[in-house]
Amino acid sequence: MLEFWFNPQTSLAKKLLILIVIAITTAILYKIRPLPIDAILMFLGTGIIFLICRYCKTHFAAQNSTTLIYRLLTWIPIALLIALIFKNMQNGEILIPGAQGIGFMALAVCLFSPLSLLHKNKPE
Repeated sequence: MLEFWFNPQTSLAKKLLILIVIAITTAILYKIRPLPIDAILMFLGTGIIFLICRYCKTHFAAQNSTTLIYRLLTWIPIALLIALIFKNMQNGEILIPGAQGIGFMALAVCLFSPLSLLHKNKPE
């Protein structure tokens, strides 16, 4: 999930372009059918939890990727995201609230990890 944002080979222009596309898409979906503010905050929190789990995976559990803790740190954000999508399902409609929630989560990941933009591209 969102590994392009942390990839040093991805250029700054491409990262900013993807961020703008995510923001515009999320805004359009919000105009169509807005999520309640508490749902938006929960999706933003899930983005922050994703960043925490990713940090823990890369710094504490990267030496042995077959351990239970590594797998848990991978699945916790995914489980939270799926739970929030199903919680915010409205009258059987899952597409717009789900896509909007994923958009808010992606925005949170991009906005709360600005240091990933500063990585220099390594020549191949």
